[in-house]
Amino acid sequence: MSRRLAAWSAAVVPGAALAYLLLAGMFGLFNVNRGYRANTLAEGGVAIYVRTNGVHADIVLPTRAHEHDWSIAFPPAQMRSLAQPVGWIAFGWGDRAFMLETPTWRDFRLGTALKALAGLGPGAMHVEYVARPHDFDVSELLIGQEQHARLVKAIEKSFRRGGDGDPIRIDAPGYFDTDAFYEAVPTFSLRFTCNEWVRGVLSDSGLPTPAWAPFEQTLFWHLPKPARRER
Repeated sequence: MSRRLAAWSAAVVPGAALAYLLLAGMFGLFNVNRGYRANTLAEGGVAIYVRTNGVHADIVLPTRAHEHDWSIAFPPAQMRSLAQPVGWIAFGWGDRAFMLETPTWRDFRLGTALKALAGLGPGAMHVEYVARPHDFDVSELLIGQEQHARLVKAIEKSFRRGGDGDPIRIDAPGYFDTDAFYEAVPTFSLRFTCNEWVRGVLSDSGLPTPAWAPFEQTLFWHLPKPARRER
């Protein structure tokens, strides 16, 4: 029986993985929001960024823009060591256990990853104040006030909130001195990954995205070519 199970797994698992990759590539070709037109600074446009570490994508926004101030919901005092807000703030969503227990790829554990893929744990949001977006590999988009408002709303609805309506900070150290973790919804799965969260937020805001993006590579197919970080 064990031999049959092993043989079945050896045949099915690679096939399922290949089918997943093919579906990701196929849906990645479809461009959502084809009518998007980049605004200009003269039109009141504001720059936002999608950054990548080669695996995971985040959204980087001005801390203050179009009458919205992120530092009200995420005060510097909630970060490990930040005296005052800086110009930019980054949002990245994922599985809570994986994000908290895998600060670097050296900390990767297969069991933690499998639990995340099974959707057994809650989500978390990583919020980080950033001095300069171009310290990372980023793709820049110029968006108008209406798109910015939709983007803010899409990000805000991903947070789990307490009785006072504020995002719930997770009692855990961040990766750096300028970041923190917060409770978030929904849960991670093979269908809904960290990069798919970014895609969904951008899509809800009327920005160009593929139809599905479990991987960051397909997400960037429809964004301006990332600029390499400044050295």
